[in-house]
Amino acid sequence: MKPIFFTKMEGTGNNFLIIDNRNGYLTVNVLDQTISDFAKNIANFQLGAGSDGVILLEQSAEYPFEMRYFNRDGSEAVACLNGARCVASYAYRLGLVKDKGKFASASGPIGFYYKNGDVSIEVAPPVDVRLNFSFTVNRKKYNANFLRIGVPHCIIFVDDYRKVDVKALGQAIRNHKTFKPEGTNVDFVKVEKDGIQARTYERGVEDETLSCGSGALASAYIATKLFMAQSPVTCKTRGGDLVVTIKDKLYLEGPASYIYDGVYYVE
Repeated sequence: MKPIFFTKMEGTGNNFLIIDNRNGYLTVNVLDQTISDFAKNIANFQLGAGSDGVILLEQSAEYPFEMRYFNRDGSEAVACLNGARCVASYAYRLGLVKDKGKFASASGPIGFYYKNGDVSIEVAPPVDVRLNFSFTVNRKKYNANFLRIGVPHCIIFVDDYRKVDVKALGQAIRNHKTFKPEGTNVDFVKVEKDGIQARTYERGVEDETLSCGSGALASAYIATKLFMAQSPVTCKTRGGDLVVTIKDKLYLEGPASYIYDGVYYVE
């Protein structure tokens, strides 16, 4: 049995297992399975440590470290912004970075700023923005918006987000032909006087999560375009509040908290 040491963290309820793999230890010790299979197994709530995703902190030639992200189902994604906030805090705790800097990711460099447990990250503006199109799910027509902020998001504005069956409807939209072949994350958003409220069905988790960083950014961005919401926008999620600031780049700020350190054994 070979030990794999990890730290579990959460950002507004979105929780992750973070593994320091700068020395390649993980890669060497799970050769009997792919990294994707390992991530799927350790993220399993019944048979593993359980999490929304798995983050590997790896060596980078240009930056202090590189973030690799795997969804709960083992699929690798180019970005996870709550995960990015958590791994920045983790790296700060390790002494790899100071309170401000950048690190590498598959979606490009991510800037961060750490202060008193809160982490703000900086990312490039969204691309492939599509506003006000429609499609039909279960004989009902939905008006939607779409953008890509590292990962794809479909944003649907609703009158009462509490009544939405996020898992069932989110899954149907995630797999809709409109978004094939890769599918999409789905955000159900209510605009309020003091910000927005959002619930997200996450692709790769295949369920609703308590919070989604890229979903908060996507929802706030579209709200400023369609409803004249003013930046900074407070996005209320089931796991807590995130603050989105929209300038030449986009900024996501919120808490990043430690849960525990643990050991997972592989044969």
